[in-house]
Amino acid sequence: MTRIGIAVAGGLMLFATSAVAQDDNIVFGIYYRCSQAQEAQADEVVRGTLGPIAQKHVDAGHLTGWLWLTHSQGGAWRRLFATTGTDMGQMMDVRQQIVEEFTSEHADAAAQLGAACPGHDDYIWTGVSNSAGAGTDTVGGASLSAYHSCDRSREGRADQIFTEVLAPLYQKHQDMGHIASWAFYAHRVGGIFRRLETFSGADHMTLLNMQNAIYQEANETNPLAMQEFNQICSWHADYMWENTSQN
Repeated sequence: MTRIGIAVAGGLMLFATSAVAQDDNIVFGIYYRCSQAQEAQADEVVRGTLGPIAQKHVDAGHLTGWLWLTHSQGGAWRRLFATTGTDMGQMMDVRQQIVEEFTSEHADAAAQLGAACPGHDDYIWTGVSNSAGAGTDTVGGASLSAYHSCDRSREGRADQIFTEVLAPLYQKHQDMGHIASWAFYAHRVGGIFRRLETFSGADHMTLLNMQNAIYQEANETNPLAMQEFNQICSWHADYMWENTSQN
């Protein structure tokens, strides 16, 4: 049986109701490593089969949303399928239901996705601080995600710094209409990355400009806190994603 991983996002990002800690804001997602020559085949499978299966669970209230993000800049991950929700147990059950329906009732489509994207990395992220009123339907056409490697013994302090220093700046630019959504997630299950910082907007150039503005202000107003944050989360990998969920 072909298996797919469904756990995050994200890059994903961005699925809470207020700019405060959201432990029940969960992203399951899979980061696919794909053949660039066959990526369009994977996109068609998601548009025609996998996405509609996930949408049924959104419509039924089992999930809060789903996303399909495509690689624009970054490392080896080429595609990201993410589902979002608020209850870990329910999301685990839904994941299994999606896998079973996809692989048993749509075996050809599952095989096509597996051929196009033969490798993947699964992550589960839980919300630390997220944009007000955000959901998968408010994620912009472009997103910028930083996957942080952090000192596990000091991660709580990194979360505190983000929430107190960076979150208000992200929210300020969202309120001004410069970005569509933002979030900071903590690792629950997955690989080496321990924190996900992500935000979305109209285009990547705007996001790069906003990133510069946010971090410049943070470093000017809270230099010691930002130095500590960079010591705790000492390196990261950047990705630029395109939101093609509805394309």
